[in-house]
Amino acid sequence: MSRKYAACVVIFVWVLLPLCANAGELISTNNTFELGMTYYKFDYKEDVDPPLKSTEDGWLPGVYFGYTYNRPDGVYTKLFLEYSSGDVDYDGTTQSGTPVRFNDSAQELYRYEWNIGYTFSVSKTFSLTPFAGIGYRFWRRGKSEIRASFVTLQEEYEWLYVPVGLRADVVLSRRLSLEPSAGVRLVFDGTMTVLYSDIYAVNNDPELDLGNKIGWWAELPVRYRFAQHWSFVVTPWYAYSAIGKSDEAFVSDGQTTLVVYEPSSRTHQYGLKFAIALVY
Repeated sequence: MSRKYAACVVIFVWVLLPLCANAGELISTNNTFELGMTYYKFDYKEDVDPPLKSTEDGWLPGVYFGYTYNRPDGVYTKLFLEYSSGDVDYDGTTQSGTPVRFNDSAQELYRYEWNIGYTFSVSKTFSLTPFAGIGYRFWRRGKSEIRASFVTLQEEYEWLYVPVGLRADVVLSRRLSLEPSAGVRLVFDGTMTVLYSDIYAVNNDPELDLGNKIGWWAELPVRYRFAQHWSFVVTPWYAYSAIGKSDEAFVSDGQTTLVVYEPSSRTHQYGLKFAIALVY
């Protein structure tokens, strides 16, 4: 379902929108400060051999702040900060294959991104902006707890990535415009730390080097300007990310040594953003 959703967004963005550019004009200089919230589906799955299983699925709320400077036939730049957290459903197994399910798997995610590009005016109502940048993502997954028949451990993921994308500005009227974008995220320098020391008397928390995989995203902001310098923005969006299998590390309590690694995985995220923006 998520792939169909993403495909529809991409087709609408790059095929239909240029045909609509006919009313209003592009703003000559555009500083936009945007504050909003998001609500999205989080769908995570690890690549493990049956009967082993590890999936997390649910809806997460979040907040974000963005600043954009966009000038037709000029430099484009954007700064974006996002935070989301909440509980989702966990459906998996222990290492021995015993089924485990619970509905309070805590998730906390941060994302920081800075982009720079150049805006090319195609017409008075349509422009294209190729861009690239640098981003950072942090994900605190689960919590360390001793439950009735099993133990859960908190894991902390972080990685850097290079976003490379293309966005458009399409003016439909004096009040309504569309700002679609899509691109890839080139991930590097990913690590994961398993917090064994929260539960066990170990001499280290292993840090694993994650495998790099390419992710991608697409979004379609719809902006309605209700006052001279104020607008309301609704954005349907989709993002795909993946993690490659990590290297192996060791954790020991002085008597027993375990070999640990992180399997490869993939994550689908899709939802809506709602924001108020100051534009001048």
